Amino acid sequence: MLVSLLTIGAQTAVRDQTFLTTPGAPWTIRIDDKSLVIKEVQTRPDEKSLYVLMLDEKEEMNVSLFIEPIDKCKTSDECRDFILKTGNPAWGKFQDLAKGTLGDFSYFEFFRSEAGGLPLRMFDMYAEFVREGYWVDLHLSKTSYKKEDHALFENYVKAMTFVSKTGSERNDSENVQKIASDWLALWDGAKCRESYVALTSISRDGVSEKQWMTYCDSFQKDVGRPKSRKVITTSLTKSLPSKPEYSGATLRYQSVWDRGTTIEYVSLTREKDGRWTVSNYVLQ
Repeated sequence: MLVSLLTIGAQTAVRDQTFLTTPGAPWTIRIDDKSLVIKEVQTRPDEKSLYVLMLDEKEEMNVSLFIEPIDKCKTSDECRDFILKTGNPAWGKFQDLAKGTLGDFSYFEFFRSEAGGLPLRMFDMYAEFVREGYWVDLHLSKTSYKKEDHALFENYVKAMTFVSKTGSERNDSENVQKIASDWLALWDGAKCRESYVALTSISRDGVSEKQWMTYCDSFQKDVGRPKSRKVITTSLTKSLPSKPEYSGATLRYQSVWDRGTTIEYVSLTREKDGRWTVSNYVLQ
């Protein structure tokens, strides 16, 4: 169930970027200059595994990604060959199978003239990567495929960078994470009025303080506060679809509550004066 009062979406300035990680992984995946919409996120209580389904609406590509500890394979080549050997009934008949490497990724790809009984002309690429005890399984697919589209697949793999959580390289999402963390401290402390005042001006224009107080009081009574929360995805965009003059960000947290593990969403909008402020909070 989604608990939400606001309907303002958000995602940030400067450049389009997506950050993906698990609490247990020693690095964060950064995908640069790709406008991705995250459609689904799944995690496990062990805080080591993550599945994300994303959509690139501009290029009409599906992008899915698993992060999990290495088990059945130890190198990028081994993981590529393991996925190919294991297969998937959903693939059906395919042709033009090819294997290779792109940077540190090992991949295989194939073409399907039909998928699910429909003449979709689908191209699939599976790219595997292993680093510091973790395995990344990336799947890219596109319908109505033409040969000139192959560069899109290569560019997606090249757009991925691994940023160490303990390294000196600054993560571009750190600023919005700090703003979100400060706001969540108000929310967790049941400081309903303060959390409302700290919302973006767009949100306060759409939701009265009385409405917010009712929402906040009810949430605190029924749900309470989490035992822990850790960032797993951050999406940044230069302009919001509904408010193109604003930049935005959306953070997803893997959070542990008395009732179990769930996902929290915090959206932010950059005000015209350059300040980042929270625009929405959702508990899944």
